[in-house]
This record gives sequence, structure tokens and C-alpha cells, in this order.
Amino acid sequence: MRHGSANLDVLRSIAVSLVVISHLLIEHVGHGEGIYSTQILGTLGVLIFFVHTCLVLMLSLERQAMKDRQDPGTIPFLVARAFRIYPLSIVVVSVVVFIDWASASGHHGGWAVLSNLLLIQNITGHESVPPVLWSLPFELQMYLFLPTLYLFVSMSGRFARYGIGLLWIGMVVVILAVWRLGWDYSLIMFFPCFIPGVLAYSLRDATKQLAPGLLFAFVGTMAIAYPWIVGHGVKATMLSWPICLALGIMIPYCREIESVKLAKLGEIVARYSFGIYLTHVPMINFSFHFLHKQPAVISWIVFFVGTGALSFLAYHLIEKPCTDFGKALSERMKSHQLQAKSNIS
Repeated sequence: MRHGSANLDVLRSIAVSLVVISHLLIEHVGHGEGIYSTQILGTLGVLIFFVHTCLVLMLSLERQAMKDRQDPGTIPFLVARAFRIYPLSIVVVSVVVFIDWASASGHHGGWAVLSNLLLIQNITGHESVPPVLWSLPFELQMYLFLPTLYLFVSMSGRFARYGIGLLWIGMVVVILAVWRLGWDYSLIMFFPCFIPGVLAYSLRDATKQLAPGLLFAFVGTMAIAYPWIVGHGVKATMLSWPICLALGIMIPYCREIESVKLAKLGEIVARYSFGIYLTHVPMINFSFHFLHKQPAVISWIVFFVGTGALSFLAYHLIEKPCTDFGKALSERMKSHQLQAKSNIS
């Protein structure tokens, strides 16, 4: 399994598509309460992101360790990830807050804005602005554990998969115990959704026995079944854990897709997926609320063109330059650390 996997690109593209489709359905159809929870369709997309991101970052840590021939380092890793996530999210939060203030459509207190800018709103309890921002704090907080998990997997060899499997079971048991005691488990409830990405990494050398279509058929089946089951009253959180576990196990056993066109499409959508994720809700508000007096076809054209254009600009003007800067800064930090170690020795 490699970092530039076509399967992973297509999977990420599907994830962001599910989120967008979910919010469009909520806007035009409703939440589907009691039948098919359209909101949970978007949650499935986020769950795929959680597994995908952990796997990709573990592969990135491996690549960095092989390049530097040393521990990739927690601080340089976190610095690089911060420059990948924060710049674009800060811009989007700032623009949305300003538009809400200018249009008098909403008022966000100073602490709420600061919590969103720092991506700690899941700790402070403030509303996410825009709403899709809710997943980023959980993702950032999981980053704190990935370098340690990488070291565990790299040192444990073929036994790592069993250790990570036991970790997943242990986290589920802990969360259920906390829930049973009536305590707040909101900060840890997605850990069993991230850990399968680490499990997938520990299985990266597995024989590719399964057709890639099985992976995407599983996702398609979950896109139908998960919202339907939740719509009929089953708790979404507990269902999310086995879904992510199954995804984490399937990914390393699937062969790469052979369609060049599909792989290229997946690569393009995956490249701009972070921008799509952050900008599509403001574009829904603009296209279908601000332009509600316009013909429906105009609103739809504005939505798709606007989301595509904003995502393109966000990537090339903010996300990529800041990510590259973060990587360079991370490399410099590791160089200084290596120099300091050599001076001591």
C-alpha cells in the first residue's frame, strides 16, 4: 500500500461527496426523521475521512522515518499538520463570521469565535461555525497520538495488528463503561473510528485478495443501510465503530482500481476535498437562500460552480502554500534536532 493509492483517493472523494449530498438533501428534502437520516449520510462521509486520514498519516510517518532514518518526531509532525489544517479553516471561519455579522443573520460571541479559530469547540462546547467544522477538533486531537502509535506498530512487527485490535476493543469497552456510569464520553467517542486507520496501516503488507469493487460496494451499502437504521432509532455512535473497523480491515486487502479515468477523477476530487468540505455549506446558504428568488437552475449552477471555484482557489492560494511551508518548517525542526543530538554525542 502506498501514499498515492488510487483506492484511497477514490475513497476520499466518496467521503466528501457523501457530506455534500447529505447537506443538499437536508436543504431540499429534510432530515428524513423516522425513515432515512440524511444527516447520518454525511456522518458516514466523516467516518470514512477519519479512517482514511489516520491511514494516510501513518504512511506519511513511515515515509518520513525511512527518509530521515530516525523517529519522525511528534512536534515536527504536529507542526506540519497544523499548517495543513489551520490556515484554511481560519479563513473560512473568519469569512462566515463576518458575513453573519454584516447581514445580521447571526451573532457569535467572542469566545465562540476563538474556539472555532483554535478548533477546540468540542472542548468548550461552542457551536461550530460553519457546522461542518465539528469534525476537525476530533481529528486534530487524534494527531497527538499518531506518532506514538506509529512507533508501536513499527516496533511490534507482525504482532502490531493484534495490539491495535486489542486497543480498539479496549477503547470500545472504556467508552461503554463511561456511558454506563453516566459520564460525558463525547471527547473520546470517535477514537474507535480513528484506530481502524492505524489497523489498516498495520495490515499494509497483506496480500491483496479482494477486488476493489468490494470496498466501494461496502461503502455504498453503508450509505443506504447506516442512515436507514439510524433513522429507525438505533444509536449512530455505536454503529459507527464496527463500520470503521470493517473499513479499516478491508482497505489493505483490496487490489488497486485499474480504471485510469476513475483513478484520475479520484485524484482531482481528493486534492480539493478539504476546500469542498469547508466551503460547500456557505455556498448552499448563498445559492439557495440568498438567491432563493432566482430560478432553481440558477441556484444549482451557482452552487456547483461556486463550490468548485472556491475549492480550487482555497487549495492553490491557501492550503497548498501553507502545507508546503509547514513541511519545510517541520524539516528544519528535525534538522535542528538531529544537529543537537550529534553535538551531544
